Amino acid sequence: MDTIAQFVGLDVAQLTQLAILAAVLVVGLFVLRTVLKLTAAIFRLGCFGILFIVAAVFILQLLSN
Repeated sequence: MDTIAQFVGLDVAQLTQLAILAAVLVVGLFVLRTVLKLTAAIFRLGCFGILFIVAAVFILQLLSN
């Protein structure tokens, strides 16, 4: 984990926060898919949204250092 954190230029705590954020968003997407019977296209769009959110948080953390 330390090697990955050094490679991307973040602390281990920040990298852990990104991983937790991604996991929570994916679980939330699966819950929404189950409850609302989302189609595959909307599910793929949700996955893209999760990647976008995590990437945005990653960039903000890099810029704040």
